[in-house]
Amino acid sequence: MRILVEAYGCTLNRGEADEFIDGLVEAGHEPVVSQEDAEAFVIFTCGVIDTTERRMLRKIGEFSKEPEKPLLVCGCLSNICPDKIRKIAPHAMLFGPSEQINALKSLGAEWRPNKTARNGAVGILPIATGCKGSCTYCVTRNARGALKSRTPKDLRQRLGALVNSGAAEIQLCAQDSAVYGADLGIGLGELIGTLESVNGDFMMRIGMMNPSGVKTNSDNILAAYGSHKVFKFLHLPVQSGSDSVLERMGRRYTVEDFSNIVREFRSRFPGLTLSTDIIVGFPGETDDEFLESMKLMRAAKPDIINITRFSSRPGTGAHTMKPKIISRKIKDRSKIMTDLRFELTGENYRDMAGMAVRALATERKVPGTTLLRTPEYKPVVVDGEAELGKWHSVEITGNARAYLSGILNDTSD
Repeated sequence: MRILVEAYGCTLNRGEADEFIDGLVEAGHEPVVSQEDAEAFVIFTCGVIDTTERRMLRKIGEFSKEPEKPLLVCGCLSNICPDKIRKIAPHAMLFGPSEQINALKSLGAEWRPNKTARNGAVGILPIATGCKGSCTYCVTRNARGALKSRTPKDLRQRLGALVNSGAAEIQLCAQDSAVYGADLGIGLGELIGTLESVNGDFMMRIGMMNPSGVKTNSDNILAAYGSHKVFKFLHLPVQSGSDSVLERMGRRYTVEDFSNIVREFRSRFPGLTLSTDIIVGFPGETDDEFLESMKLMRAAKPDIINITRFSSRPGTGAHTMKPKIISRKIKDRSKIMTDLRFELTGENYRDMAGMAVRALATERKVPGTTLLRTPEYKPVVVDGEAELGKWHSVEITGNARAYLSGILNDTSD
């Protein structure tokens, strides 16, 4: 059967979709990329904010116009708003984030370890689902439930298969990588110790870690980052620079905690890439509280700021919080923070012009160019098609808004 599989949202969701596709291929199905060629549809959905939910429902509605073709709706939205899905697609089969095995069985397939790099030399490796948090704004916690970690033995097998398929950048992903293994009595350090022994020339990127989990498990996590197989990339979502807002969010850490973590990581791993997240317009956020977020960003100088406008999600504590911030003000704050984001990125990258670096070729984002990553996970774009999965010598020539520009100085190392 020819099956179209589309995935939206976080890296974890896309990694689970890749695993799903591997199961389909093992069963003899053929993945296709166009709706016209498909005999069945599978969509891995995201419902983190209301605009994403509406986009997912529109897509499901498109697929439902061909009711003779099986439609599987997987991922978070199946648990967040099943009634809305059934209203627009009565024939759809719904499977939550923990039900991929059942979804595969409905198509005569079985679950298989993720073993194919489907995005250049990048392979996605989900290490856990669920989390230990209780953030008042988060609907994903309702959809995915409590923390459930995969074992190091299982993940080592999956990693080996990805590397053998050509993956050189392995993206370890979870809702909160900092608490990986808490349900197994281990931590991220033990996992990395197991994974780094896999044969092959690859690097691992550790995914998002909440400050509360890093604070609790700092020694174990720092040990993990000490591995020569780990990119020095820290995704640490602070969400607000105001302690009062963080308390209303239920985030379980302070601005000082965040700053201390950043300081410690930078002292251990100079030049690391820092990524963080900010929510603007959380209920009750005053102008002064927003300015505190701006102040923190100027002090922390992250390379990446992922900015989200607050979205009130039914079933969360923040849904009933007041006062709500008017949409115009939220939009204005988002623009101000976005301008700061690119200002800081430019400042961080400007001094790198003229530097010679080693970088791993991972993807071809635009035809005729190659994206490479330094050991600190700095993005470098060069003209030409550098061999993927190999290390190259690159001279940094400048920067755009969100990446460095460079030229290749050799074929490959």
